[in-house]
Amino acid sequence: MLDNIPPAGDGRTPDLQIILKRRQIVDGARQIFLQSGYAEASMDEIAAKAGVSKGTLYNHFDSKDDMFKSLIHAEAKRLARDLPSPDPEDPNPASALTRIGIAILQILEVPATVATLRLVIGALGRFPNLGEEFLIQSLGPTVERIAEYLDTHVAPGDIQIQNTRSAAEQFARWCLAYAMEGVLMPDQPRQTEADYAAWVEQVLRASSISTGAHEHA
Repeated sequence: MLDNIPPAGDGRTPDLQIILKRRQIVDGARQIFLQSGYAEASMDEIAAKAGVSKGTLYNHFDSKDDMFKSLIHAEAKRLARDLPSPDPEDPNPASALTRIGIAILQILEVPATVATLRLVIGALGRFPNLGEEFLIQSLGPTVERIAEYLDTHVAPGDIQIQNTRSAAEQFARWCLAYAMEGVLMPDQPRQTEADYAAWVEQVLRASSISTGAHEHA
């Protein structure tokens, strides 16, 4: 899960032992940050949870800030890997994006992802740019793939969109907005695939992604 831990601050490529140790530390840090929040988490607690000395923490990370940002960076990369891409062979943009939208919403509802989103939200007071950075790293690659898919259907006239990148961004942000309801209100009942499909239908219309094939699907 944490195989995207960035290298040590001196820019050198770390050997396997260093990578594994940093992964061990960040895994322990994640548990403490989730349990206590960024502000209340201490380096002593993180060292104990990770099973290393406090000195070892500082051999790998300059500060708690550095460690937290490394964690969020790794979680963003994990999410980017998990998020799907449109099927390039699907000739119908609306049906392709309906499937990818449902998949995005399902992934964003996974407990590990919800926990990460709460961590990011809770730390915005100290790291004002963290939310934007997290979204760029996690949803950014999916937005690019959606835009590329739309480009292939704008050219032959299958779909009419003036700005495919803008439409892809709007689509992803609306999906995120829907998922955030579960993050902010955890006691709400889990959504069904039919709920997701109905929401994606609205998002497609709001994003101006609509085709005759979609209307008659």
